[in-house]
Amino acid sequence: MHTKALLGLSLLLVSSTVLADEGAADYRHHTMEAIGGHTTAVFDILQGKVPHGAHLAAHANAIADMAAIAHTLFPEGSIGGNAKAAIWEQPDVFAERIQAFQEAAPAFRDAIVGGGEIGPAAQALGQACKGCHDDFKDE
Repeated sequence: MHTKALLGLSLLLVSSTVLADEGAADYRHHTMEAIGGHTTAVFDILQGKVPHGAHLAAHANAIADMAAIAHTLFPEGSIGGNAKAAIWEQPDVFAERIQAFQEAAPAFRDAIVGGGEIGPAAQALGQACKGCHDDFKDE
């Protein structure tokens, strides 16, 4: 009976780890989708597709807030969803790309709320997103 209990506990621990990894991948996916939604909304506003200029600050704040936690969304072993294995195989390159996003997002927010030059800040934000997606996201 002792062996069965140990086997059961081992299976529980392994399945808990798998579920935690799946949970991390799912959480990452939902968070990145939220960032994408806010970014798409921003560019729809800036391109004049919708008349919601008053919403820009809300979207820019959300993007900057999410950028601040982006580096926590890719724990070791959370491969899944749209994340390429290259994230964990090239951690230094990936960290540089995340840092670029973490710098571009608050700069974009500051341009929106502070009346700065929105065009260059929006372009930098778009480039930061693209720079990461090109190498680290399966489309």
